[in-house]
Amino acid sequence: MITIESAESALRNIYLESVINDINTKTNPFLTMISKNTKTIADKEAKVSVRYGNEANVGVGAEGGTLPAGNTQFAEIAVPLKNLYGTFQITDKAIRAAQNNAGAFAALLSGEMKNLIGAAQANLNRMVYGNGLTYLGYSDSRDDTNRKFTVPVKQLGNFKVGMNVTLYAATNQVASIPLEITAINTNTGEITYGTSGTVYTNKYDRLYVYAPSQTGEMNGIDSLFMTDKLYNLTSSQHKGILPCNVIDNGTTLEILDEEEILKFFDAYEEHCQSIPADILMTHPNVKKALFETLRDTRSNIATADLAGGFKGFTFNGIPLYSDLKCKAGVLYALNSESFATHQLCDWTWLAGDDGSILRQMDGKPVYSATLVKYADLICEKPFLQGKVSGYAANSWS
Repeated sequence: MITIESAESALRNIYLESVINDINTKTNPFLTMISKNTKTIADKEAKVSVRYGNEANVGVGAEGGTLPAGNTQFAEIAVPLKNLYGTFQITDKAIRAAQNNAGAFAALLSGEMKNLIGAAQANLNRMVYGNGLTYLGYSDSRDDTNRKFTVPVKQLGNFKVGMNVTLYAATNQVASIPLEITAINTNTGEITYGTSGTVYTNKYDRLYVYAPSQTGEMNGIDSLFMTDKLYNLTSSQHKGILPCNVIDNGTTLEILDEEEILKFFDAYEEHCQSIPADILMTHPNVKKALFETLRDTRSNIATADLAGGFKGFTFNGIPLYSDLKCKAGVLYALNSESFATHQLCDWTWLAGDDGSILRQMDGKPVYSATLVKYADLICEKPFLQGKVSGYAANSWS
């Protein structure tokens, strides 16, 4: 007979390993490529030495003379570990319906695990391209009385029912308490939230995924290219650490194509004194523009098998991966060996004082288990990374 105890045993001993593997290796090829590090953790932070410039200290000296002085410089950073959670739920009714059928119960758990893995992968993949504050869109009207605001219809795909969001005013101040989305009208762009209290949403308030103190999401790739801060360092005081950030200030109608990317590589090579990138990441619009340019010029298009079973093709000898979560009109050139997921532990079930992982939700015939990981994405050599942006975000045609 299936019981809560046997369900917990299955979650621990059968499903956890496969869940960890699917989240860690099948979410994004870049995440699959980078290492995991637990040695840098002190208390609730990852303490990492971020390097300035090229670390290869090579010089010329006289025979028997003084050795050339090393010139490698470091900046010490302390990055708070982010709290990553995923929730699994199963009703008492479902457990009882399958309690005398092991096969049916296994199918039930497998289906719920797939949902959990899919949700974890989608959220992690979004964070990879973010800067710790995941931008969703902006409000273009409000109705505080009926707890509604409206966003442009083209932004609706960024919002999901059940998601908690927060509003930032033009002054960069948090404009509201966390808002839980309860309904989305896909025809009008109107979003309903269930949070009580006054919200004061204004036109053009920016909406982000809610995170406590707005520091709860992982530092994604774009956090390296913030204009004022690099982790907790002031960018203007640590210019030797900064990556290559090329922004096109010309027409916003121009598509990021082969010619523009090759210009970027010239600047990137000069910045890094080499081309150390081992993966390019961009939006499908850019990938399509590149592919069509290469095809029209009858260039050889070499396919690439990326880490985690993902597919792509090579550009300038470097594998290119496209993802809808990447900002349109943007391309990243990344050295994956410079990155690591600094973590207290890998994904595991959150256990109660009695060691149980399945707990009944208050007042509901539902049991829940929480998958947890305390980690952040950190790059110790930002100067080896590159980004080109400022091009058209509209669909390629």
